[in-house]
Amino acid sequence: MRPVFNAARYPQFGPAYPFAFSSDRDGCPQEGASVRFAWNESGLFVQAELEDSVLIQKNRQNEQFHYQSGDVFELFVKPLNEFYCWEMYATPFGNRTTIFFPQNCEGMTLDQFLKDHPFQGLEVTSTEFSKPRENSRVEAQPPSRGWKTQMFVPIAQLTALGAGWGDGTEWTVFCGRYNYNSDDLSDPELSMAPALSATNYHLVDEYARLKLCAE
Repeated sequence: MRPVFNAARYPQFGPAYPFAFSSDRDGCPQEGASVRFAWNESGLFVQAELEDSVLIQKNRQNEQFHYQSGDVFELFVKPLNEFYCWEMYATPFGNRTTIFFPQNCEGMTLDQFLKDHPFQGLEVTSTEFSKPRENSRVEAQPPSRGWKTQMFVPIAQLTALGAGWGDGTEWTVFCGRYNYNSDDLSDPELSMAPALSATNYHLVDEYARLKLCAE
């Protein structure tokens, strides 16, 4: 059974959904993250907060495969009963990427998924944060550091291929991250919401159902 993520009516946001490892792994991510959703007639709003003691992103350009070059938050959005899907990125420095997987992907390359589509409306805003750790009993414990990002996906993109948008429509979402802590880009920590059965961000049948709440 799919988990359900609630999206509140913007400017309110739904509850924070925590990141975890995939369910085939033990333990918890060393650095946590959470994501919240909102919506209105103009599109989908996504807020993520990601603990990150070392911000690394070597590519400061838009429309890139940012997971290859450093820290990135990834958002996947898919109509429940369709085969096409968007994969969108936000970096700690506000760069953005939209990748589109059409209904028929046969014979297409990753570069084509990145470049051969008209969806250029994604908006991204990112900021760094530093704050005291919650429920800390150690006075000398360093503050929690990381970055926050907000994404906006316009309705023109979401409905471009005939899908509906609004209360009662059926959408699915998934969020993942690459958290690098070494400048040589080795061994990133991969976490996600919801937790899939394996560390494979393309298990679309396990994405959460996005409930667009009327109130």
